[in-house]
Amino acid sequence: MGGPDTLSSDFIISLRNVSKSFGQRRVLDRVDLDIAAGQVHALLGQNGSGKSTLIKILSGIYEPDKADEGDAQPYLLVGGQRISLPLDPASATAFGLAVVHQDLPIIGSASIMENLRIGRFRTKIGWCIDWRKEEREVAAALHGFGIRGEPDQLAQDLPEADRAMLAILRGLQGLPADRPGLLVLDEPTAHLPRDGVDRVFAAIRLVARQGHSVLLITHRLDEVFAITDRVSVIRDGAICHVADTAHSTVRSLIEAILGFELDDLYPERAERRGERALKVANLCGKRVQDLSLELRQGEIVGLTGLIGAGQEEVPYLIFGARPGGSGTIAIGDALYHLSEFSPRLAIQAGMALLPADRRAASGVGDASVRENVSLPILHRFFRAGVLDEKQERRHVERQLRNFEVKPPDSALPLGSLSGGNQQKALLAKWFQTRPAILLLHEPTQGVDIGARRAIFRQIKDAAVSGTAILLISTEYADLANLCDRVLVMRNGQVTNELSGEAVSEQRIIAQCLMN
Repeated sequence: MGGPDTLSSDFIISLRNVSKSFGQRRVLDRVDLDIAAGQVHALLGQNGSGKSTLIKILSGIYEPDKADEGDAQPYLLVGGQRISLPLDPASATAFGLAVVHQDLPIIGSASIMENLRIGRFRTKIGWCIDWRKEEREVAAALHGFGIRGEPDQLAQDLPEADRAMLAILRGLQGLPADRPGLLVLDEPTAHLPRDGVDRVFAAIRLVARQGHSVLLITHRLDEVFAITDRVSVIRDGAICHVADTAHSTVRSLIEAILGFELDDLYPERAERRGERALKVANLCGKRVQDLSLELRQGEIVGLTGLIGAGQEEVPYLIFGARPGGSGTIAIGDALYHLSEFSPRLAIQAGMALLPADRRAASGVGDASVRENVSLPILHRFFRAGVLDEKQERRHVERQLRNFEVKPPDSALPLGSLSGGNQQKALLAKWFQTRPAILLLHEPTQGVDIGARRAIFRQIKDAAVSGTAILLISTEYADLANLCDRVLVMRNGQVTNELSGEAVSEQRIIAQCLMN
């Protein structure tokens, strides 16, 4: 790493001339990015646009490409000091950069104190750690951040919102105490319901008030307008739009992200009323109590509520994926007791489930896209007991093109795709089975605006073909624009049903808050 040169700068952090290629694919193309001190700066773009690659270069995980002869080499300005790239992670920390990646860097089997202080424990004479002092300081930090936990408690026992807050607190503790630093948050609210987002926003405002800057990567435009001062849009590996948030509109940002004028994001909603496809009666689980609902062929029914209301448990109980469920489920003419139901029986009965946690429960990141997508129908490609891999590959790549997965290469590991393209590939995995009943849990979570539009179209097409769809989501605008009916839960029970003209984003929010 070259020595720093002192330069004047109005920005706490500036990146210059940053490019990155993987093989023949150019992911970043001469990116410049400026972030002012004390500001919350949003970085927007479609999945695969280069956001994550840029963050990994900034945090020292990736090396940028060397510029061609005669072109300016990539470099970083930190507080006016010019620093040659690449950085290593230790140098990034030393220069005041702290990154909280989308996969929250929390070790569930370690204590809260270990998660916060590992690598940072202070020692006294004889290299001994003053555990009492560490525990007091961690307890004070948890209290100040509103995290409901004790230093010796396992991190995995924290609620999801508190784990997100713990990751942010760890990042904040990595910032310098004597000068402004930069905290990078990659989709910090992607796995949180709406009421958990407010706590993250409060933490972001605290960081900015302390003089640090925050770079927020998000797909939620409402978050951009709620919390940020400035916004940059990256498209096809290049920064294409920079503006003050106050001078921006939702439409202008969407068009900058997509690269063309906005068409209707949501497909037209048509009245759908077929025969009954699913009836759930007296469903009970850990949170859910005595819940009953029906789905009809071709109908899209939304299920929502605030955190802890129980809606996130429903699809797994119905699918038989979570033990301890009771009640009955009728699929067509067949009646099942949920205490004896299983995913195998659910699939045989024509049901499919897309879980919210695509990494842990929906796909296998180290397996190829082909292996992930073809798994539910693998038996179709056997001839005389031998797998016809060519036919399997052709079929999968046709599905990838239909679902606009980029790149449509079935040989790539699923985990190498961007989040939105992973989601589209997993949708293809289950939509190809042509299920009679489709359970979708947060299908657009962490997905960019372009991928969302493709997913919405596939959901609508499935409903038109007669599939009954239960859409469990906290994306209220999606529910309002896609669903025929929306069920609102509180304390494990459905307390309100909205239908017809009553299905609007404002009414859904009001019912969630008023329950």
